[in-house]
Amino acid sequence: MTEETYKPQELIEVDDELMDDLRDLIQTKSDFLIKNILNDLYPTDIAHIIGRLEFEEGDYLFSLLSPEDQGRVIVELDDDHREHFLETLKSHQITDIVEELPSDEATDIVSELSDEKAEAVLDELSVEDSQDLKELLQYDENTAGGLMQKEVITVQQKDTVKKAIQAVRRAVKEDEGQHFYFVYVVDENDKLVGSLSISNLILLSPARRIYKVMDTDIISVKTDVDQEEVANIFKKYNLVAAPVVDFSGRVVGRITVDDIVDVIEEEASEDIFRLGGVGINERLSTPPLVSLRKRLPWLSVYLVTGLITSSIINIFHSTIESLVILAALMPLVAGMGGNAGTQAITLMVRGIALGEVDFSNARKALFKELSVGLLNGALVGFLAGTVVALVYGNIILGVVMCLAMITNLFIAALMGTLVPLGLKWAKIDPALASAVLVTTCTDVFGFVSFLGFATLFLSMLT
Repeated sequence: MTEETYKPQELIEVDDELMDDLRDLIQTKSDFLIKNILNDLYPTDIAHIIGRLEFEEGDYLFSLLSPEDQGRVIVELDDDHREHFLETLKSHQITDIVEELPSDEATDIVSELSDEKAEAVLDELSVEDSQDLKELLQYDENTAGGLMQKEVITVQQKDTVKKAIQAVRRAVKEDEGQHFYFVYVVDENDKLVGSLSISNLILLSPARRIYKVMDTDIISVKTDVDQEEVANIFKKYNLVAAPVVDFSGRVVGRITVDDIVDVIEEEASEDIFRLGGVGINERLSTPPLVSLRKRLPWLSVYLVTGLITSSIINIFHSTIESLVILAALMPLVAGMGGNAGTQAITLMVRGIALGEVDFSNARKALFKELSVGLLNGALVGFLAGTVVALVYGNIILGVVMCLAMITNLFIAALMGTLVPLGLKWAKIDPALASAVLVTTCTDVFGFVSFLGFATLFLSMLT
């Protein structure tokens, strides 16, 4: 008898050659060959392929998958393609998909359906599954309740280790594909009192009582905790899973680290999109009119701030008429201030998002950024002033440039720190409006400082 050796599945690169082959096979409807290719791919790769195909081609490819694989793929699709499938699939098809998904992912799918289709799907599900999803749908999607899944193993504290192991076996049989890390221990009122890792559970004597071996030092989260805070808790305490409890302390679900990875990616993308004034769910595949609707409001805000800045410049029109070269140098001061402000905003928004910066250490962060702003202003101002003095043969113009740089980079550091903190105090996402507010401030103060110093020294400049 020959001993079989395990060969790990190799990752297949989704390149242009593979895409061309699939397009040809779809065109000739070579289902058998397509299925052979898909069998060697992970759901994430299949979702990536569908994202690169035309919608009609993607529909055909998706139809060749089993309901179980369709469920795994649909949760990996980008927003536009997932929305397309949820609109085109029949309710019974979506029901087949939802039945194969963990409760948290199933809830995400149902929440994206129209009210009529969602009701039809919930009616077609089993009573138990339908009740679980209805309960999860009541929570805000950006909270621990909206993030958790109902598949959780609980045992009574007076149970034996043997009974706990049996509970684990039942859970694994009922929810194949689920990864369980802990058994959560509850009292007679179903309130959380401890936990026991499954790796430790299998090493214990079957006759021992759970309350004698459980870990009572357990970190849990309540259903109303914001998902970003949940992610920070996982990061801070290196968690792989955490129980979710209601206001009475009863275990209602669990959150695993794979959910947190999605949250981190989502929150990071949101911050980047908001800093750039782009719609949160916008993608390269988003239709032009949808992108227009998402971007136009922010562009309108930038237009208003630009008009404010131009009105400031108009106040100094006589100074500019006296020395036209000032008009060429103004953007340099404003641009450097904007860049410095963006640096401060980036650090502050990231620090606030990760919990590194709050009101308790805000003064320290402000002092540090102001120190950096002054030093940068002095060094950059001296360099810019020297270059201007040499190029235009006017030392006083160089002094004006130097003073304006110092002033504006100091203002950039000040506003780049205070604006995100102010928005946090007002319970507004700092990434949402920090960029436009700070850029407006650096533009205004940049022009005011440069043209103001130029007006002050005008007799020496001309």
